[in-house]
Amino acid sequence: MELPKNTVSNKISGVTIINSDIDCVWNVISTPSILEKTHPYCKINSVHNWDKINSKDTILYYNGIRLNRIFTEWTEKKGYSLIIGNTKTATAIVEWNLEPINPIKTKLTIDINVFPDVALQRYNLLLRTIIKYAYFLPYMRHYIQTVCKGFKYYIETNDLVKKNQFGYNPLFSTKANK
Repeated sequence: MELPKNTVSNKISGVTIINSDIDCVWNVISTPSILEKTHPYCKINSVHNWDKINSKDTILYYNGIRLNRIFTEWTEKKGYSLIIGNTKTATAIVEWNLEPINPIKTKLTIDINVFPDVALQRYNLLLRTIIKYAYFLPYMRHYIQTVCKGFKYYIETNDLVKKNQFGYNPLFSTKANK
């Protein structure tokens, strides 16, 4: 998968404070297929290879979208970076970062540098611009906030996150319960 050339990205961030130590949070976010337990829009998280910086997996979202993740950086108990997209071109660069607040609280930050022109390439430029600002970016902000909430919920309660638990998102889910 390649990064797009000459394409502008938009940075979207999600932040949450998790009532758990950094070791526990790291163990969860670095677990293979963890998105099946923590992600409100992930139906299946298939692992192709799980070996830190060489890790590769695929997310099948509830609405049928399938995106591949390739991990590009990995720092134990600090975070990792990855590119995500289809088989040809990345639609985003994602950075997961952990920061200890105190011995029993950890800050999780997920930054998405999304390439809307790649994700919305099937639309002409005028329509793409309208969709980007009126629909795509607001739902991407909602998306990343709910992913953070999912990790917080799972780590603090040890309960699985349910589909659409923190609200429906049309970019990645369906309204039906299945």
